[in-house]
Amino acid sequence: MSSGPKTIIRSPIASPGAWYGPELSRATDWLYRITEDHQSELLEATAAARAQRVDLAKIGSDTFPLPGLMPLIHEIENQIENGPGLIVLRGLDLDGLTPEDAGLMFYAIGQRMGRPIKQNAQGHLLGHVRDTGRDIKTDPSVRGYQTRIALPFHTDTSTDLLGLLCFQTAKEGGESFLAPLMTIYNEILRKDPEMVDTLYETFHYDCREEKHPDGHPFYSRTAASFHAGKLSLRHNSGYAKSAQRHPTCPRLTEDQLRVMDEIDRMAFDPEIHFSLKLERGDILFVNNYQVMHARSGFVDHEDPGQRRHLMRLWLHLHRGRELAPKFDNRGGLVTTEATADSGLSA
Repeated sequence: MSSGPKTIIRSPIASPGAWYGPELSRATDWLYRITEDHQSELLEATAAARAQRVDLAKIGSDTFPLPGLMPLIHEIENQIENGPGLIVLRGLDLDGLTPEDAGLMFYAIGQRMGRPIKQNAQGHLLGHVRDTGRDIKTDPSVRGYQTRIALPFHTDTSTDLLGLLCFQTAKEGGESFLAPLMTIYNEILRKDPEMVDTLYETFHYDCREEKHPDGHPFYSRTAASFHAGKLSLRHNSGYAKSAQRHPTCPRLTEDQLRVMDEIDRMAFDPEIHFSLKLERGDILFVNNYQVMHARSGFVDHEDPGQRRHLMRLWLHLHRGRELAPKFDNRGGLVTTEATADSGLSA
């Protein structure tokens, strides 16, 4: 990868993205609501798309028109990039809808903001976050979203924007946690200015038995980058430490381990993170370069039809930020052809 001189930000970041959890929990500018008119528009477009058997990957303004929803979508885009870096869209009524119908609605909303990208080696454009009964401790191909265990704070691999639609809640647990990387960056800068320099070094992250265009079972990118006027950050200490199992992976330095541990510690501080219980019909969008997400473990219902089920989108934003080559991982995973339903089927 080509590289020019890197710019290291050593002054505190003053932006709406540098929030603290208790303050954000009292605010309402991140919470939006689906109106009856929005619901009607979504239902009508869904029925038309289903009748025409429109393939998920072909969903667009022609096949799934949403003119009434577009002003709200543009406002959400602004909040994601220039505001707190997250929003919740609440009030989508899923009663009587199949997972396929809900998936079409969710995909269409996300597609207006960005291009959905493949999330696994099978080429699924719409992911399903639910417990599959597999064990991440014994199977290196298992990814956290396929289990019911608590997930630590992290950003996702290769996407500008993470979207989650809650189709079914768990019997117990499954709470979401969100932590502001900008605030954590400022706190580290205040505590130990030299520690932030380490974030501009190259880290290595496990691909969990999937392939990457870099040609390795891990990918290598910086954890921080200031480019085109924007500070972008990433964090996934679990995958960075897991990548060490590969003999060809460079070893983590003491400084890298130290800064990752500090980020983990700060993210779990209740004075920094924000907790959120997603309700059925909630849609969460998260800026992957500003906000980390985590999840508590959960207990599921006995009835398979009532078990926790979230749908996931990874989006490359149509109007997103420019990224430096040494930070940009939007090449994603090497995938096979997308399946016929592109992940729509539950």
